[in-house]
Amino acid sequence: MNTPERTPGTAPGDLEFIRSFVNSVDLESGVDDLVPLDAAASWFRQRSWAASLDQAALDELVVVREVLRDVVSTRGTADQVEAEARLDAIASRYPVLVKVSSGRVPLTPSTRSGVGAIVERILCSVAAAVIDGEWERMKTCANDRCRWLFYDHSRNRSRSWCNMETCGAQAKMRTYRQRQAARRSH
Repeated sequence: MNTPERTPGTAPGDLEFIRSFVNSVDLESGVDDLVPLDAAASWFRQRSWAASLDQAALDELVVVREVLRDVVSTRGTADQVEAEARLDAIASRYPVLVKVSSGRVPLTPSTRSGVGAIVERILCSVAAAVIDGEWERMKTCANDRCRWLFYDHSRNRSRSWCNMETCGAQAKMRTYRQRQAARRSH
């Protein structure tokens, strides 16, 4: 997706794939890098994730993408439990393997091809990020029209917008205009 103004930086390791996967649709413009099917295949190939995809597989990947966005965006809200339950339901269909022989606990996909391999690799990355505490730095833009996923590199983990110059400035301008309108009405 060609939106460099909303790409404030990359996430570490495999979280960068998660970030770019969730951001493969621009909710404001409606442009989806995974539609049509041949575009999805190309998108995954460009990231060295070769997979045979049919429409059912693509539909499943779109569901996974939006559930991931919801899990991140509902953190700390009443909707968090429901979003996490939806991700858990997906995870129950795509089991991953734990291999402790390397001295650490690497999670690996149990499927070698197709949509299963992609979803399992995504789930492995999310689980590893949860374990090491990096998942909490994944956030969605506070602009409800945007909901772009970003990695919060700030020391105090306080970023709210994908980019201060675009979404942050728009939010501050809206707040300013609301205050001005309220003053005029009094």
